[in-house]
This record gives sequence, structure tokens and C-alpha cells, in this order.
Amino acid sequence: MSETQRKAILDAALKDRELMELVPPVVAAGFGVLPLRRLGDVLTVACMPRASRRALRLLRDVLGLEIVAAPFEPANLRDAIEAAYFPGDGTVNFPTFRDPEFLDDPRSAEVLRREKVERPPPAELAVPADRLALVTLCYRSTLMDLDGPRPGGALPDPRRTRLDLGPLDLAWARRDERVAVHAPDGLPADARVALTEFRQSDYRHTPGGSVGEHQVRAHLLSTLPHVIHPTEVQLVRVEADGAVGLHVYDRTERVGPGERRRLDLAYCFLSYGSRLRRTIVLDVEEAGTVARTRVDVHNQPAPWGVADLGRWLG
Repeated sequence: MSETQRKAILDAALKDRELMELVPPVVAAGFGVLPLRRLGDVLTVACMPRASRRALRLLRDVLGLEIVAAPFEPANLRDAIEAAYFPGDGTVNFPTFRDPEFLDDPRSAEVLRREKVERPPPAELAVPADRLALVTLCYRSTLMDLDGPRPGGALPDPRRTRLDLGPLDLAWARRDERVAVHAPDGLPADARVALTEFRQSDYRHTPGGSVGEHQVRAHLLSTLPHVIHPTEVQLVRVEADGAVGLHVYDRTERVGPGERRRLDLAYCFLSYGSRLRRTIVLDVEEAGTVARTRVDVHNQPAPWGVADLGRWLG
């Protein structure tokens, strides 16, 4: 069967809303499948060529139907799934698991039927009006495909290797006894936190490829929570003395003023038929407060120092 014919099959299936409703959106995106036809208790689905066999076996329990899977061209199938379930650039919050062998656990079927609902603790921002909290975080994330071919010692394919540099803006920097804050439109009266995030993300879930993202984000926060990674890492609390509370996957960690801490987590999820493993390391480099009378507001970027360069380079 030609790709043109396969695409026509996908297009025809998309027009049958009752057929599409047999598979919940989170299941379609997680398992990378699109329903094509139902005959009794047998559902034929289009799947990714590299879809995990274990995932397709578990799909029977998730949907309560016998499954016949037919491999389709990945780009066309992904486009069809997004058109059917996520028009307008919709997103999905995949269920997550600590154990990478979650496909072999029959209890996973119930979890995989629904999107994950994050339950962070209540947000709290207790910094008084005459002070400004100063926070610096370093976030590093790596995404790996557990079901793809192992690269071994080979270097990534240069054609599939990319480094994207985003903004490089510090929210604040110390200048002797004073603090310089980058606020092009002025420091809002209700801003209570100046937060600098050094962010590095490494995506290695494409066979033979590696995509890196480096950026430094500046935030002036007047409300919490502040999402660092949707939805597993959030800044949920800043106390009066500048101590921070961070929701990290399934726990809340408190880091006191002047304290440096490293927080890490790892979890797995199913995306388009493959198990992916995300590892996150979050360093709390600085946390505390300063009197607003010691803050100088600039419309130019805050100056970098040696420590900032080291954080950026990782």
C-alpha cells in the first residue's frame, strides 16, 4: 500500500467522530495510535512503526478491546492524531511512573486512561512589601528514549544535532552593597520576587539525534505558583525571609535563605508509543531577600559575573 493510500485511510477515519471517541486523547497521544475501524470487540488502529510491542499489548487492557495494529508513516500519523484530538496546538499531560517497567504492571492500564492531574500544595507568597526576594535556580533536563536503539559510543548524527540559544537575561545582580534589577518597564509595586532561571534541556529521544536548549530567563513575580517544568517542578512558596518551597514531582522541598541545595528527580512516561525517561536536576543557588531601598532598577540587562557564566555553561 502506498503512502498516498495510507494517508487517505487516515483522512477517512478522521471524519468519523464516533470512531475517534473510542480512544481518549491522552491514550491516542501516549500510545501513538489512531482508530481506523471497529468490528465487534476488535479495534484496528494505526500505530507508529517503532511502537513498543509491550505498549500495544497493554492497550488492550486500557481500551477493553482486542487490538489489531497497522504501522503507518510517523509524520502522517502524528499529524492525524493532532488534528483529531489536539486542534489549535493543544497539549496533553501524560501520566508518569517512577518504574521504567510500568508497561509490565497491569495497574498501569487504569493510570494510562487519563491525563495526570498535578496536586501541588497551596501557593504562598509572604515577602513583605518593603523587601524583594532574590532567587537563582539552575534547571537541567535530559529526555531519553528507553525503547529506541542504543547509540553506544557513537557521536550524534550532525544532521540531527542542534543547539538552540534562547534569551540570556538575568533578573538581578549584586553590585557591592546594592542590587541591580533588570526591569525595562520599571519594577512593579506588587512584585515580590526577582527570579533568574538558568535552563538547559537535552533531548536525546530521536534516534541518532541530540537537541540542546540553553537560555536564561528573568522573572519578576507577584503571584505563585511559578511553573518551572510543566507540571513536575513548581516554585510554590516564598516565605518572608526568602526561604523557598519547591514542588518536585510528588514532594515539597524547603530551601532556607543562604542555603544551596540540589534537588533531582526522574520519571518515565509513554509518548507516541515509546517509553521516555526524563531526568531533572534543579540547583537552588541563591535565595534570600533585600530591602527595596537597596534595589536599583535598570532598563538594560543585569551584568553577568564569573559565577553566572559558570552556571550558564553548566
